[in-house]
Amino acid sequence: MDIPSDKAALRAALIAQRQYTLALYRDLPAEYWLPENFPYSTLVNPPLWELSHIAYFAEFFATRWTPDDVLGVVTPSLLDVADSLFNSSLVGHRDRWTNTYPSMAVCAAYTEASLMRVLAALEALETDDGQRLALFHLVLVHEDMHAESLLMTLRQLGLASPNIPGKHLKPQFPLGFSGTLQFAGGPLLQGASDRQFKFCNEMPPFDTDIAPFEIDAAPVSAADFARWFGKNKMDVAHLADDCDLAMHMSHVNASAYAKAHGRRLPTESEWEFAASSNERFLLSTGEAWEWTSTVFAPYPGFRVGAYAEYSEPWFPESGTPHYVLKGGSFATHPRLKYPQYRNFYTPERSDMFCTFRTCAM
Repeated sequence: MDIPSDKAALRAALIAQRQYTLALYRDLPAEYWLPENFPYSTLVNPPLWELSHIAYFAEFFATRWTPDDVLGVVTPSLLDVADSLFNSSLVGHRDRWTNTYPSMAVCAAYTEASLMRVLAALEALETDDGQRLALFHLVLVHEDMHAESLLMTLRQLGLASPNIPGKHLKPQFPLGFSGTLQFAGGPLLQGASDRQFKFCNEMPPFDTDIAPFEIDAAPVSAADFARWFGKNKMDVAHLADDCDLAMHMSHVNASAYAKAHGRRLPTESEWEFAASSNERFLLSTGEAWEWTSTVFAPYPGFRVGAYAEYSEPWFPESGTPHYVLKGGSFATHPRLKYPQYRNFYTPERSDMFCTFRTCAM
């Protein structure tokens, strides 16, 4: 599924995604809406901050940001404290629990007003203004990604996912994938796609040669990982989100498992080659993010986009290396399930909906 290319479809997508975002937290216990009552975690955000940040991001990039005014000074926010409270580039993670916020009612009104402002700006957009249109696409995929983060938050809190018509919020791995797949290798134009919107970390495409390789036809199962890890199947059931995949795997454990079996994790290039050239492989993806052995780094000729947070701050020069994950999960919007998409996390993280598969040495 690609990003909507016309204004009517994009408007509908923005509205639908906001409805889904709000539905995810409709059953949240009332006390958790106050940041000071929400359990502190380095992995997630207080719900009041996260939803307000989604609204802030949309308003900022769709109606305030320009190449000549990257701080949005010329056009003020609808909420006078929004820049100081909800800009993720400026507000430290710990501060999101301790800052003084407007009331829930004010934040909810801002969230709604922000969307209305975005939709009005979209309606006024010249259809041939590709640079501005890309900012609306950025707003949409940003909310797509935060919806998955909201589900991760619910899982961490031990709360059930809400019942949302048309959404199956648990993994459904297809049967019939076993053994390994052999690839002869060859040239790959990595990062290349004809999608309407591309993240800056996917660009520019570059030529690389892939050596022959063998890769698992499916991610590692919960049962196989449990046998290696020395736990019984019941212990791993919660870890696996009631599915057959070895879910919530850290890069550390994935690498250790592969090494213990005389194998290795695939490189990002190998994974992308397989997904771009083999339908059977592609059909076995998309229920859980898959770790690769590749450190998240810029492609040759990289140029940062309007929102640097999807690239530069997490490259190796920033300190702790992040590793690339591919493929998407059951919680990922189909718009973000394509072979070139690059997710990235630090190697100890396992709270995501993530798994792995291995390659021959």
